Formats: sequence, structure tokens, C-alpha cells
Amino acid sequence: MNTRIGALLLTPLALVAISNPAQAEEFEGPFVGAAAGYSRDEIGPDLGEDFELDRELDRDAAYFQLFAGYDYAVTPKVRLGVEAAFGLGADDELRLGNANGAIELDPEYTFEFTGRAGYLVTDKALLYVRGGYQNSRVEATLTEVGEPTLRDKDNADGWLAGGGLEYAFGNNLRSRLEYRYSDLGNGAANWDRHQVLAGVLWNF
Repeated sequence: MNTRIGALLLTPLALVAISNPAQAEEFEGPFVGAAAGYSRDEIGPDLGEDFELDRELDRDAAYFQLFAGYDYAVTPKVRLGVEAAFGLGADDELRLGNANGAIELDPEYTFEFTGRAGYLVTDKALLYVRGGYQNSRVEATLTEVGEPTLRDKDNADGWLAGGGLEYAFGNNLRSRLEYRYSDLGNGAANWDRHQVLAGVLWNF
């Protein structure tokens, strides 16, 4: 009788021990993914190096991103992770011109390295914040009447902060919705970037 009672008591404990690791693995380990959404750049009027525009430039555009990272379970509810990403904007050139000439700034691509901290609000939903480094490669084109066109490329870099929510559809597939703000003015230029991205990722 004691053996049967012991078996009955241990069976639920064994089921819990088996099921909990499976839930935890949904937000652990390496992952890759893709995201798309809305991006708004606000540049100027100060571009640094004593160059100032007549007004601020702004542009709304679509944005596409590929990313990869790793999540680590600190506790059953807390996750810490790192992530690297590469992004491209679509039709995101910023231009200011008049009868005498024009200046155009074209963000060609962006890469970033960030860390994040998350909390499992349910077994399937992770609420998180992120922060880190972002860099955007930019081509600048200056045209003036009667003068040759000048083109130059440079890097604008700074910091990124944001947060979002991830939802797991199983041990491998997750979705993501995230807001991010970037200050790319480390080179003394005024450059703010706001983004709202939705993505999917595959957890290994």
C-alpha cells in the first residue's frame, strides 16, 4: 500500500519536472529572425562640423531587418540576451533643396549590437527592454548651381533603446512587436530615429 501511495504522489511531480523544461526552452538559446515595419528619421538642422541646415529634415519609410541572438534563462521567469541586427530602409532619402541647389542624405544600411532583459508574464509571453549600439552608413550628396556635384559617405553612430513583447507558438516559433528609439548624433549631428517593427524568429 505504501508503495502505491508513493507512486501516486511522485507521478504528478515527475510530470511537472518533465513539462517545465519544455516551457523554459521556448525563450532560451540561439535564434534568428526577420522584422519589418515603420521608421522615421529626423535629422538636423545641425549636421556637425559647423554645417547647419535651414530646417530639420524628416522622412517616414518602410524598414526591413535581419537579426540573430541568444537568450539565457537567469531564473524561471527572467531572461537575459544579446542580439546583432542588419537593417535597410526603403525609399528613405532625406532631401532639402531650392533654386540654388540641394542636399540629400541617404541612409544606406544600419547595423546594431544590443542587449536585452525580459520577464515571462506568462509561459508564452516575454515582455522585454533592450539597449545598445547602432550605426548607420550614410551617403551625402550636395549639388549647387554652377558647381560639380559632391558625394561623400560616412558613418553615423549612437545608442538605441526600446522594448517590446514576444509570444511563443511552440518550442521554436515566436513573434515579436517592438518600439525602438535611436540617437545617432555621436558625430555632433542631430539625428533621431523612431521605429515600430513586427517580426518572427526561429529558436534553435
